[in-house]
Amino acid sequence: MTAKSKYLWKLGFPLPELQQHSAVKHKIIESYVRDYIMTLMKRANIPKLQLTLVDGFSGGGCYLDEGGMPVDGSPLLMMRAVQEARALINLERTIPREISADYEFIDICPDTVDYLRYWLNGRTEEGILPSHDTQRARVQCGDFLKELPRLIDTIQRRKMGERAIFVLDQYNYYDLPLPYIKQILHTLKSAEVILTFNVGAMITFLSDRAANRKPIEHVGLDKYIPWEDLKRLKAQEQQTWRRTLQRYIAHGIQQETGAHYATLFFVKPHGLNKWDYWLVHLSKHYKAHEVMKDLHWQHATEFGHELEPGVFIQGYDANQDQDYTGQDTFDFSKTSRAACVDGLREHFGHQLAALQQPIQLGQLVHACASRSPGSTQHFLDAAKLLHHSNDVIITGADGRKRQHSKHYRLDDVIEFSPQIRLI
Repeated sequence: MTAKSKYLWKLGFPLPELQQHSAVKHKIIESYVRDYIMTLMKRANIPKLQLTLVDGFSGGGCYLDEGGMPVDGSPLLMMRAVQEARALINLERTIPREISADYEFIDICPDTVDYLRYWLNGRTEEGILPSHDTQRARVQCGDFLKELPRLIDTIQRRKMGERAIFVLDQYNYYDLPLPYIKQILHTLKSAEVILTFNVGAMITFLSDRAANRKPIEHVGLDKYIPWEDLKRLKAQEQQTWRRTLQRYIAHGIQQETGAHYATLFFVKPHGLNKWDYWLVHLSKHYKAHEVMKDLHWQHATEFGHELEPGVFIQGYDANQDQDYTGQDTFDFSKTSRAACVDGLREHFGHQLAALQQPIQLGQLVHACASRSPGSTQHFLDAAKLLHHSNDVIITGADGRKRQHSKHYRLDDVIEFSPQIRLI
């Protein structure tokens, strides 16, 4: 059965079953939309937020869960997240604040689109979705890539920051060439993208043959793959070659999309299944990156990666081959957290030793954020370890040297201590 045939919707026919990786993805999307709105509306004096939510490969909006019960898909979960955030920001307020959300749901299959419209209308009649949100949902039968110019123009005309979240759960990694994502991020001021990327399929079928190279070329990653070294990597590094290729692909995705910040973490598989799917978040703003990272830590049992726990290297350098030793799988557990903070402590120490001048802590963080599973608190904890061991001097925003503390800030200035000990 092909990936496409697993997800077919047609009125009067059985619903598709929701796969585990999609269930995890849906949970994160719903949580992210809610937390995104709560973060933007944190200041109580902001009266209104204009937001566009796009699901470019929307599906029919409904699945059967493991118990055989119907559950909402990502289009409806985003709408429910907006409704929940709207209620939370207006608790105990006499003058309500407004979340003005527009929804764009696109799928290429007419039967799927018909089912999504049917399910949206049904959930609205049940009172699950407010009618004023349903009225602002445009359900379109079409090719997302062909619809993209219209979407960008529509979002730009709505103004108020051009805020948009694009959810792109394409069937195959090659269905969505990365230059289209770059167009979204560079044309719209405050857009971000959440996509599922089947890195397992890409690596499994990667070989230097024309038929295998064509999909890689189509998606835009051809120049990042070490084609001449593939056979050697597979033959000499049987335990680590998949991880090595992940470095190339992760580097290529960030470079080709032009994202300032990226998270690429595996959805944890059941049993002995391979790591196949990355849930990728791409944005231009650190705060959005931070919100997504925090969600990965909150859902620790459902995510992981196979690279270093502190700061990992994107791409590959044969001269640093000793750094690519086998790592335990990073699973966002307490053990992984400790390894992450310690790895960041070591990375910051080396960076400051090389720099030999003061730098704002936030600059250190932003430079490595996309190459670490750590979120802001982990970065600050790493700085705390360095400070408490007297390896660095930290100065507050007021220019005064800080004493050892439990709490640090990204606008603190950090520098190598002249009385440095061995890190």
